[in-house]
Amino acid sequence: MRINRHKKLFTIGGIVILTLLLQLSLVFAQDFPRGLHLSWQNDPATTMTLMWRSGPDTEGVVEYGTSPEYAYSVESEVHSYRYGRTDVYWHTAELTGLEPNTIYHYRVGTSEPWQSENYTFKTGIPEGDDTPFRIAVITDTHGHHDNQKKVLEAIKEENVDFILGLGDFTDTGNQVEWDIWFSAGEGLLSEMPFISVHGNHEGNQTTYWEQFAYPGNERWFSLDYGTVHLVFLMAASEPLAVEQVPWIQQDLQANNNPWTIAMGHIPLYSAGLNHGSSDYLIAHWASIFDEHGVNLYLAGHNHCYERSLPVKDGRVDAEGVMYITHGPVGEKLYAVGQEWWTDVAIENVSMYVLYSVEGSQIKGTAKALDGSILDEFVLEHPSF
Repeated sequence: MRINRHKKLFTIGGIVILTLLLQLSLVFAQDFPRGLHLSWQNDPATTMTLMWRSGPDTEGVVEYGTSPEYAYSVESEVHSYRYGRTDVYWHTAELTGLEPNTIYHYRVGTSEPWQSENYTFKTGIPEGDDTPFRIAVITDTHGHHDNQKKVLEAIKEENVDFILGLGDFTDTGNQVEWDIWFSAGEGLLSEMPFISVHGNHEGNQTTYWEQFAYPGNERWFSLDYGTVHLVFLMAASEPLAVEQVPWIQQDLQANNNPWTIAMGHIPLYSAGLNHGSSDYLIAHWASIFDEHGVNLYLAGHNHCYERSLPVKDGRVDAEGVMYITHGPVGEKLYAVGQEWWTDVAIENVSMYVLYSVEGSQIKGTAKALDGSILDEFVLEHPSF
């Protein structure tokens, strides 16, 4: 009898343990840090790229359509890299042949099994179409994820069409920080395309390059959205700046859109007291921007906000480039001075910036995390 009782207890205990293990496996399958986010590798008006995390040896699929009935599906491609002792698996799926300026429903799933909830996204505006749209710009989170969450929640209420990132989203570039960063963007990055430039705090680690899907070589590239030509550059060193010169010249020469916005993590002109201007970027890029009529150059890095007067040929000129250094999302704040190019300079505030493109005008609004307005301006196109 004693032996049977032990057998019975062992059997009950085994069932309990197996049940707990099964429940834990289901929890892990559901709670895995998925990092679901949207971007573009090709035309924003007719494509959308999705990326998300999974466990090893899984297949993935995106079901999508203009209603939650999901008339179409596409399988994902999986790639992995090793971080520390962990293999990190990402799925990438590009949806093509989409209708411009149209809301789509989608959900993603893997063979683990796991399935997301229903999400929506809106495709972009065709190149040259003058339909108004809005952009949000963020930079320099530096691991301050509470601020990142606040900013993304605020952006969600701003009715923007996509987000531009100007680098330094983490402080060290490690995978743990990125997982927290993606978690802070849950509920927005799954419905709002995010396109970024590489910052110096991302370093040369594979974590940045492997977690985003961008056009071309992904280091420097351009996209057209409505009447704006967007140019994404790597600004962290002089050799990189020189290497990009032929590509920049060719890209801007081929541009047919009236507005051109270039961006890189490092500013050209800045009165920031910690880093200041970049002599090598001025030497190698400024004259090209002048020649091809770049309207705005957006940067971060200096952890202060500064909007320049229009600059051309090294002096203030009404037909020149407006250089904007964006203040940080994070709480690492630096001082800013005043130089001959400075129009507005603001320090010691965490923030984000909104740009509204409306025909011959781009309206800019810089906001603090509490929503208060720090700066407003209107840029008129000289020959729209």
